[in-house]
Amino acid sequence: MILLTPVLLLLALSGCFTEVVEDFTETCPQFFVNPGGIRSPPTVFAGNNYKQICQVRYNNYEYATFYDTNNKIPVYSAYRFEGLEHCERIEKWYIEPQLEDSSGSWRMERENKSVQYNHQAVNADYAKSGYNKGHLAPVYHAESQSCADATFTLTNLARTRVMSSRLVANCNDQSHMDPDFLQGFNTHR
Repeated sequence: MILLTPVLLLLALSGCFTEVVEDFTETCPQFFVNPGGIRSPPTVFAGNNYKQICQVRYNNYEYATFYDTNNKIPVYSAYRFEGLEHCERIEKWYIEPQLEDSSGSWRMERENKSVQYNHQAVNADYAKSGYNKGHLAPVYHAESQSCADATFTLTNLARTRVMSSRLVANCNDQSHMDPDFLQGFNTHR
C-alpha cells in the first residue's frame, strides 16, 4: 500500500485523461449548441465502432471527439473557439487506452510499439504514407497550453495531404483568421 499511493499520485499529476462516454450531452455538453435549452451534438451514428470521447486535461474538459474505430479516424471534434493563442506544440502523440479495452485507463498514454492497436490510429499509420497528422481541434485554437497539449492524441488527427495541412497551419499561424487573406482560398467560385 505504501508504494501504491505514490504511483496513484503520479498518475493523477500527469493531467491527460480521456473519457469514452455514452452521451456527450451528459458528460461534456459545453462544446455543443444549445437551441431552445436542448444540447444538440452533431449526428451520432449507430454502431459499436463509433465512440464519443471527452478529452480531459487537469480535470477540465477541453474538447469532444466522435471517433470511428473501424476506419481509425475522427468523424468530428467539437471545441469552443475563444480566439487564437500562441501555444507551444509538444509533438508527443498519445493513444486512448479505453478504445482498446472499455475498462482501460482514462489516462492518455504513449503508444507501446509491442502492442497491436485495433481500434485507433498509431504513429506508424502516418510514417511514409504521404499524409501528415492534421489536427481537427487545432493546437492554435486551444484556449490554453493545457488544452493545446490535450490535442496531441491520435484520435484528434485526420490524415491530410502534406500541402493542405501546411496551408491550414500557415493560415492559423500567420493570417489570424483575416478574412481578406482567406478570401483567396474560397473554393465555391
